Amino acid sequence: MVTQPPVSVYDGTTGQTDYGGRRTNIIQILRDAKEPLSVVEVAQMVGIHINTARFHLESLVDAGLAKRETEVRQAPGRRRVLYSGTLPNQTHERAQGYRMLADILTAAIAARYPEVGSDMYAIGQEWGRYLTSRPEPFEVIDEEELAERVIDKLDALWFAPEIRKQPEPCLLLHNCPFIRSAERTPEVVCELHAGMINGSLAELRSQQRLLDLSPQIEPHLCSGTLGPASQEPVDRVPLTLTPAKASVSPADETEA
Repeated sequence: MVTQPPVSVYDGTTGQTDYGGRRTNIIQILRDAKEPLSVVEVAQMVGIHINTARFHLESLVDAGLAKRETEVRQAPGRRRVLYSGTLPNQTHERAQGYRMLADILTAAIAARYPEVGSDMYAIGQEWGRYLTSRPEPFEVIDEEELAERVIDKLDALWFAPEIRKQPEPCLLLHNCPFIRSAERTPEVVCELHAGMINGSLAELRSQQRLLDLSPQIEPHLCSGTLGPASQEPVDRVPLTLTPAKASVSPADETEA
């Protein structure tokens, strides 16, 4: 039996990519800081609104990636809430556990249901709608702001997203939180993610949809075309896979 060599996997939490994503950037700032930082300080360092910084910081606390404490001071006045990063080894161990669970579940689904792509896309759409705040009745939002809302949601989920408008609207995902699972079972993971994106766009009443998806065109880089939503229901997003990115079953990873 041939054992596969260990693979170095970036888990989207250390800032070690050329395009880190807003939340990854905040994690790195917290870890590099010599003392805890306030919301205002983080907002200024990242260049975002205070409310946006507070949202990201609280989400990191909930995920165990940051710690919250109240400022200790002798002078009268309101004490600030301060944030600091958790130890890298703690978050790495936690990420490893979730990643192993994802590998096991996606491999089992792909093995039992070979034609699972459409079902995963539909499930992703439901979750995309659930995770997105629907606009108020008669609220008018232009497509650029809708796209920003989707970008913020994807950034919160560690995808480090970017929209490029030239030469045609294109969504780039600079980080895959589940890269090994996606490489082995793209019809499970990538269709789920594509469904989440389109479900979110539908919930926002956007006229745009993700029309196709090319997973892992470079390490940790996926690309998809954005265009007008189809008038007919779509059961999945076409995936453009290179031979090297085709699904790998557990049996393919060892040799007798």
